[in-house]
Amino acid sequence: MSRQYFSETLSWITSSGTAVASTAAETIVVPNLTIPANLMQDGRLLRLRLFGGYGTTGTPTLTFRARWGGVAGTALATSGAITTGSGVGGGASMTAMWGLELYIQVRANGATGTVMTNGFAELGTTGTAATSAYPVASGATGGTTPVIATVDLTADTALSVTVTWGTSNAANSIQCHNYSVEAIN
Repeated sequence: MSRQYFSETLSWITSSGTAVASTAAETIVVPNLTIPANLMQDGRLLRLRLFGGYGTTGTPTLTFRARWGGVAGTALATSGAITTGSGVGGGASMTAMWGLELYIQVRANGATGTVMTNGFAELGTTGTAATSAYPVASGATGGTTPVIATVDLTADTALSVTVTWGTSNAANSIQCHNYSVEAIN
């Protein structure tokens, strides 16, 4: 039996997301995407791309995560705490750029399905400075050893991308300007 291979955009934004500032709580950076029941079959690969601006005061940390089941759901991948520069991007003016690219691939489908998620985050220090890249490793800790997450792929489920500031301050602010989710196959 032959398989058809295609690429399909599942989600995108047409306006910038809400800025995440003045909090050290894990917060959704773009609206959740509901993944329909049984969309995720063996080998299916989702590519998430997010880009935006951020600003800091002091040297706070910033952590990116992808979660299955909303902000309190299963962690598919995390960047670990990335230490930002001091006063990057002029604080709340968010003139420094960031990017996040994640790949979620199904290893086994079903009610106890498994997925592997990996990618990278990039943080610039100003609008023109070089960018530093950080791994976003599968699992909840951001380690370097790949971890397979077990999740229910048979029910409609929220896919969330979150950020967590290490320090709550109005000048520690991040916002997503571009976002897309593609089913690669």
